[in-house]
Amino acid sequence: MHVSVVIPVRNGAHTIMRAIDSVLAQKLPPSEVVVVDDGSTDTTPRILAAFGRRINVIRQGSRGPSAARNVGAAAAGRANYLAFLDADDVWLPEMLQVMVEQLEQVPARVLAFCDVEPIDERGYAVTEPIVPEECAHAPEMNELLMRWWPILPSAAVMRRSAFDSCGGFSEDFTAPGFEDPYLWMLMRELGEFAYLPERLVLYRTSSPVERMEKYEAGYQTFSRLVRRRYGAAGEQLVREITTGFGSAWDHEGLIALKVGNKKEARRDFARALRYNRLHVRSHLRWLRTFLPLGVAQALSGGFVHGTKVSAEHRSTSWLDGE
Repeated sequence: MHVSVVIPVRNGAHTIMRAIDSVLAQKLPPSEVVVVDDGSTDTTPRILAAFGRRINVIRQGSRGPSAARNVGAAAAGRANYLAFLDADDVWLPEMLQVMVEQLEQVPARVLAFCDVEPIDERGYAVTEPIVPEECAHAPEMNELLMRWWPILPSAAVMRRSAFDSCGGFSEDFTAPGFEDPYLWMLMRELGEFAYLPERLVLYRTSSPVERMEKYEAGYQTFSRLVRRRYGAAGEQLVREITTGFGSAWDHEGLIALKVGNKKEARRDFARALRYNRLHVRSHLRWLRTFLPLGVAQALSGGFVHGTKVSAEHRSTSWLDGE
């Protein structure tokens, strides 16, 4: 039951120590901890040096999380299992032991994942769950082709052999975002997954706007790779994520309009149209931002004046958890 742990980090001085400490405190101690410093310009190298021989540090120029994880995996020994922890997340002490036990029980399982406890940048719990009820199970391949599935890198442990067979994380992804769901699809072709509802990870989340801006380039790469590998079978997944981007930007535009910021609302509606140029409501909302504020708000309906978010404008699950 040997596990190699890889932690990619770039400018993670505020969080990396806590992440590494949580790995070193595991009830099932990892065989090794490889930290890949992906071009940090802050005090991250000094913090890593303080751990001495307890971790193996690799420094490289900034190449993105996919390349950093792959470099770490290549440098790791030949442990049976691999686990990747993001530098701003934290494992509870049982994480590795519980996940590895799931893989040991069934040889056909190639990956085990758990639920997470979402926290904000101050460390406070976020009420919105990452894993919705309908996704609280191990997915079949057809389910992965229908929607984004809430499997987070920090919440998964996988067989080393399966990771190698997939070629690791695709380095077509040079920026964060969607490199992990693509790997999960490749791995699901090789074997079963296991899901545990226990929240064994403190997952640092951010606002939907931050994630949309951060992951837009990854979305483009993901869509291209899914279409190339899965053809028509992957179109529903691409449409679901595309619709999610458009609806989320629409939602942000309505919020901006509610508080009287027409310029920001216009920008958000324009971004929504980049994902669905045929969406009539987005066109109308964009045009209304050129009208007097009171008129634009009145024409936008009850959402602008109310406090509840309609079903049409709720962020999709990948925005809540990616």
